[in-house]
Amino acid sequence: MGREMAEVRMFLDHIEKYSASLSEAERHAPEVSGALESIASDEAARTRYLEFARDADQPAVRARMVELARKLGWLSPEDQRAELIRMIGDRLAGNSVGSADVDLVCALNKDHNLDQELHRLHVPPAQANNVPHAAVLACLGSTEAHARVLRALSSPDDEEVQIAQVYLHHRPIADATELRGVAAAIARMNGSDAQVRALDTLAHYRLADRESLEALTGLFPRAKSVNVQRAIAGILIRSDYQTIADAGLLKTLREHRLKSPDGQDVIDVFIRRLQASQPGRPQSSDLLSLR
Repeated sequence: MGREMAEVRMFLDHIEKYSASLSEAERHAPEVSGALESIASDEAARTRYLEFARDADQPAVRARMVELARKLGWLSPEDQRAELIRMIGDRLAGNSVGSADVDLVCALNKDHNLDQELHRLHVPPAQANNVPHAAVLACLGSTEAHARVLRALSSPDDEEVQIAQVYLHHRPIADATELRGVAAAIARMNGSDAQVRALDTLAHYRLADRESLEALTGLFPRAKSVNVQRAIAGILIRSDYQTIADAGLLKTLREHRLKSPDGQDVIDVFIRRLQASQPGRPQSSDLLSLR
């Protein structure tokens, strides 16, 4: 820690691993505890270290350095939160916020400790409505930003859908009404890569709501892309599709499925499952589970 801080940055991995490897017994050993106390009380090193950390180009590295500063006794938990919010504020002040920032902030706030610091961030309304910025704020507990990101999942802009996808990986939709609204909005999208991505995101939820399932089955015959149809089948096969399984659905799938360019796919599997579930039909033993 007495070196130039650029050199300390080069040893960051080693310092993190060494710090994490120390057991409580080792930390209380006289030689080790004395060294740790010496570092914790070194105000000059602390100042130089934090100044260097705040200037780090990569937010992930800055967050790691802040975490190490806490472990070294240079930051209290309150100080650590303040440093992280300062870092997030610096990122939001620029125009280069992306999916990596959303992933990082949601991961840093997985226990919601940073929610209490949200009020410290002052983001202009126009900027807060920007999807990447909104996703970062949503990771910090903003309900308005959360609603904005949910709307972005049905955006025609594939990049906005990707941002929403990253956010929902950390903060899955738990409200049934929200999930129903999202499913309906995705079903209204024009066929595109963005719609396929949005549908793939929805596949992580085992849909049981009849209204949502009917919206998706209604999209199937209108779909102009086999990828959209596959994505719909991927959702339905993981859902409680028995609530809508009938001869009419089976007929729709058979008549409107687009030709697959590479052989049988999830649509064929779903059709076989529906056939097997019809009254009077034996259960097929060769149905491949895609769960």
